[in-house]
Amino acid sequence: MVSCESTKKENSENSNKTEVEETATIVTEDNFPQAYTNLRLAAVLKKTGGVNKFFTMPVPSSIPEEQFVVRMNRDTPYSVSVIDMSSGDVTVTVPATDRYVTIQVVDENHETQPMIYGAGTHKLTAKTDHAFVIVRALDGDIRENLVIKAGSAKPFKLKKWDMKSFKAIDKAGNLDFSDGYDQSKAFGNKESGQTKYMNYVGAAGGWGGAMVQDNIYQTSQYLDAEGCYEMTFTDPKDIYFWSATVYNGDGRMFNDIANVSSEMNPVKNADGTYTVRFGCDGQPNNIPIIEGNTTGKFNVLMRHYGPSEMVSEDKKGYNPTILIKKVSK
Repeated sequence: MVSCESTKKENSENSNKTEVEETATIVTEDNFPQAYTNLRLAAVLKKTGGVNKFFTMPVPSSIPEEQFVVRMNRDTPYSVSVIDMSSGDVTVTVPATDRYVTIQVVDENHETQPMIYGAGTHKLTAKTDHAFVIVRALDGDIRENLVIKAGSAKPFKLKKWDMKSFKAIDKAGNLDFSDGYDQSKAFGNKESGQTKYMNYVGAAGGWGGAMVQDNIYQTSQYLDAEGCYEMTFTDPKDIYFWSATVYNGDGRMFNDIANVSSEMNPVKNADGTYTVRFGCDGQPNNIPIIEGNTTGKFNVLMRHYGPSEMVSEDKKGYNPTILIKKVSK
């Protein structure tokens, strides 16, 4: 079971409540990050049963409508929580492990911080009263013994958003994301250079994304889902590992086979390079692009966990998503 402690026991009953505002707010590019985050935190609380509790996430579904946020992935198991940060006295303890494990904090304005790495007791902070906290761990078993200590347990308030405007702004931002965006200005905080517009695009296309020093994301253009495609690239030699995940036109996974990762021992070419394939049935390192995809198009998101210097400096040949080629119809 997940352990959780609060130093103010009198707040424990209130922590299970989510207050709801009555007047709907029109969603714009300016307030989209807050709207999306507010809705996501409320959804997390339905899973956890209250603030200051972790929920061990199952493997994301292949049914697009059941996925928690846009562009989820299956690279690592993870656990999620909404923590009351207002006391300034919050820690999360991660059990001992020698494998990759990180803690990331995303506040109510969709501002994030550098990830925290490794086992031990870690102090967390945020600018807002509540924050989304996610633990990603290659050793999935340790998620059962995460411990939160928080100095208070204020209930979280779900605001009422106009969903017609929300969906329109969401769709436009997702398209902008796939057309190309600046990760350094989308996922971070005001002090690190996050801008309003890129915060919007980042939230729409990859809510909860990490800062560039922790993960680098490389995103392809949308491609026609008919045909066989290949992406051949040099080993990026990332500090931890790399992955490639396929999404449909709405930024959702749609098949039980959705990614290839260096943690999955992919087949190497004779020269040491990798070739990841899309829609090439029966070939090594292949990800389906038609089965389950009702949108007629797909794109690829390459993730570098602990990006290498070559990836961080965008050296030639180290962005595989621009190397995708259609090899047959």
